Amino acid sequence: MSGSTPGRLAGTFRGFPATFSAGGHHREACLVKPDLHIVGAGLTGLTAAIEAAERGWRVSVAEASSRPGGRGRTLAAPFRANAGPHAIYVDGSWWAWLERRGLTPPVAEAPRAAGLVRAGGRLGPWPDDPGRAIAALPAEAPAGESLRAWLLRHVEARTAEAIIGVAFIFTFDHDPGRLSAAFAQERLRRAFAGGVRYVIGGWSTLVGLLAERAAGLGAEIRTQARVPAPPAGPAILATSLATARQLTGDGSLTWPSARVATVDLGLRAGGGPDWFRVLDLDDRIYAARYSLADPSLAPPGHELVQISAACAPGERKADAERRVQHLLDQAWPGWRAAVRWRRSALRTHCTGAVDLPGTTWHDRPAVSRGHTLAVATDQSAAPGLLAEVGIAAAQLAVRHLEDRRVPAGLPSSGTRGVA
Repeated sequence: MSGSTPGRLAGTFRGFPATFSAGGHHREACLVKPDLHIVGAGLTGLTAAIEAAERGWRVSVAEASSRPGGRGRTLAAPFRANAGPHAIYVDGSWWAWLERRGLTPPVAEAPRAAGLVRAGGRLGPWPDDPGRAIAALPAEAPAGESLRAWLLRHVEARTAEAIIGVAFIFTFDHDPGRLSAAFAQERLRRAFAGGVRYVIGGWSTLVGLLAERAAGLGAEIRTQARVPAPPAGPAILATSLATARQLTGDGSLTWPSARVATVDLGLRAGGGPDWFRVLDLDDRIYAARYSLADPSLAPPGHELVQISAACAPGERKADAERRVQHLLDQAWPGWRAAVRWRRSALRTHCTGAVDLPGTTWHDRPAVSRGHTLAVATDQSAAPGLLAEVGIAAAQLAVRHLEDRRVPAGLPSSGTRGVA
């Protein structure tokens, strides 16, 4: 992860507040040799840096890219696109953690604009039946049974497949019906509980808040700093699970995840449709006009639409993009002539863990990897939904190293944060 000048932040990062630069307090902290190294300055790594600095650790964070954020980075204007569809849940432990520290970003709720569903090849308004069926499902489901098998014991087959299609939104899997019923049902409950919000200005807003707090607590954040192996001494690898596997050579650092094609479009708004989001139950596609929730994401008179399409094993990016185009032809007639900017990608191992029947988050790769090493990712053995997993893993990683830093029975020294 290769090199800006050690001991300071590399200037102000584009897309971050102007105050996010090397300050006197931060520079003084860098004169002292760090006693905790964190690899990766995404949301997980920055959370670990804050947690550790609050407990009195002298922290150094190495980030391979030119600025912090990882998959939480947002493009600069004019179209401020996140790395695929993003939402934050205000009913979870991560939001509570942010609130206690005064780090909650400004957020918006989903607009009341229409939501459309494509099922059986036809596009129409969201039907009432799946929503009522989801609300009537038992609160808990078995981990040892697939979502499809469990649903078929409670609803008729057509409704079951509709619910499985909905589950794509928070699993990104090409067939959520194959996943653990417990895994999927926990996420169904959260998704329909009303806690979904959208970060104003894109997720770099939140990244900036976390990075500023970490630096303010004395953490050194080095960008363009590529690390070829785990640092000596106490260290947290807050990377993807695949990168942690490469750095450590530990083949057990693996867990199922999804493949998804993303298509981002900057469109001229004139004559466009009035929907906020479209869910394609047939082809496992989710599209949202994020600029309708947050107009700052696109220039005046334009819209930012971000789309994700599940990719089956072996499916090519081009094939997934054709499915997206077919959906847009129905949902936004004439969209091609309105395109002013576009971006597409095939994202692998970027959507968090998925648990298959017979497994739970406890079975994923452990955060603790020895006396002085921890691995914190969104596929680690930690609870939560999507990005919350990496945040919980970061907290577990710091506690793991703290337990080995302080002799049993003695209080930690230097703690200056909140729980």
